[in-house]
Amino acid sequence: MVLAVAALSSTLACALGATKEDKRASGQSGLMSQTAAGQDTCDPKNHKRPFIIEWDATDMSSFEQHAANDVVFVRYEGCDLQVLDECRNESIRGEQGAYKPVEWTSGSLERIDIGSEAELYAKLPLAKVSLGARVAGGETFHMEYYVAGTRTATRDAVYSADLEGRYGCDGATHFVYGYNLGAFALASQARLEYETGGSAFGFGAGGRGGRSYAADKKGGDLSVCRADDATEVRGCKAPIRLTLRDIRPGESPEDVAMRQPEDAASLSAAAVINTKIEMSDEARARLEAATRSMAARDGNNCLTELDAHDELDPKHESSNPGSGFGMMRAQCLMLAGKCDAGKALMTKSYAQTAGMASLAPEQIDRTVEAMAGMYCEGELAPRDAFMKAQMTLQRAYQGKMDVAECARAYETVLRVKDKVKPRDAYDTQFEASSIAAVLLSSAPRCFEAAGECERAFETYAKHYPPDALARISDPAQRDKILRDGFASMFRVCGPKIKAAGETGEAAQ
Repeated sequence: MVLAVAALSSTLACALGATKEDKRASGQSGLMSQTAAGQDTCDPKNHKRPFIIEWDATDMSSFEQHAANDVVFVRYEGCDLQVLDECRNESIRGEQGAYKPVEWTSGSLERIDIGSEAELYAKLPLAKVSLGARVAGGETFHMEYYVAGTRTATRDAVYSADLEGRYGCDGATHFVYGYNLGAFALASQARLEYETGGSAFGFGAGGRGGRSYAADKKGGDLSVCRADDATEVRGCKAPIRLTLRDIRPGESPEDVAMRQPEDAASLSAAAVINTKIEMSDEARARLEAATRSMAARDGNNCLTELDAHDELDPKHESSNPGSGFGMMRAQCLMLAGKCDAGKALMTKSYAQTAGMASLAPEQIDRTVEAMAGMYCEGELAPRDAFMKAQMTLQRAYQGKMDVAECARAYETVLRVKDKVKPRDAYDTQFEASSIAAVLLSSAPRCFEAAGECERAFETYAKHYPPDALARISDPAQRDKILRDGFASMFRVCGPKIKAAGETGEAAQ
């Protein structure tokens, strides 16, 4: 009996000793980490809507650029999420889907307080690496966020068969079905002073007045978000939270069904008639879905929806140029990387469209080429590639541009300019003088709209007519002519480049 009591006492002492040794610096018990819940704190199955507070400005910018063209795939394991940036076909935008335009919403300021590791893992699982040790040490955090809008994908599901054999997609576990735009900020509670119910980061203050605190993590700028008008504020449009969906095993049931032979019932006249009657609303819905996909530049999904519509409404097949939907299918073919097929269908559709049928064939061809420049993706013939690049560069006359997009368009013009020739006397945009104007004016304008003044000037100087400078041997005089000419054409960058030249001359 004495031995039994002694053994029991020894067991209790060991348990109590273990408990004491496992206490963390915060004073909290360490036994939680030994439980099933504690060991499974970063299971992606339980965290399908993670905040991306670990991302810096570069990560945010890369994600936005990726999401502007394609659905984003990720590897999400434990507390780690990695964007698979190469899991896409850069020659065909939206091959695996795209994101619809932003749905702007009116929201309210939301708050999250982190006082323990359990709360950290439950609310901000991706912050384990950067904040885990600090929270374990007893530090507490306060986070505020505001959601201004949401973007969702044009497709509801992705199957593993969709990614088989695709470079850069190995290990993909999820795709980003949607993401929230807005702003957030997080900081240690020890450095914050604010009234209950108020904002610790100046939400809605317009960036003026009030106290401000250095946030440990932030995305966007909460101070410029306003509950009544956040959609107009650039600082309140940063990606802050993702909605993830698992990549499903196998292949899409729709793809499987398309390969199955039709049975007798599906071929009977009665079944076909009944299907048409019952599915008329669905046919209309498929057209609407195709329209949304086309607006999101998701050509593949648009074609899928149009194919479904055509089966439901065979009298108005989109592949028929005279159906009224031929133009839509032509544009979606172009977006899906099938430029030649899209151009052929568009040409036939224009020939059967009121107001266009009276045009000369050459006029229709030029119109179709212009449309190809707007919609065609993938590997393009030199003329189509030039038209697309030219239109990209000329968009700079309408607003801001992305420097990478400008660079690609400029490089395309350089690559194909010697391969394109005018077809006739009216094909003026492919004349040497027109191409020279694109390089001297449109390309620098694009870099200017992207905020790259030095690159804009370098491009202008590179393509300045050599004959105009041939007789001028003085380098300083040549430089002045280039800078003065640049300043006369470009309002934003011109004064800066001219001033830089004058400063340099004064220093000599």
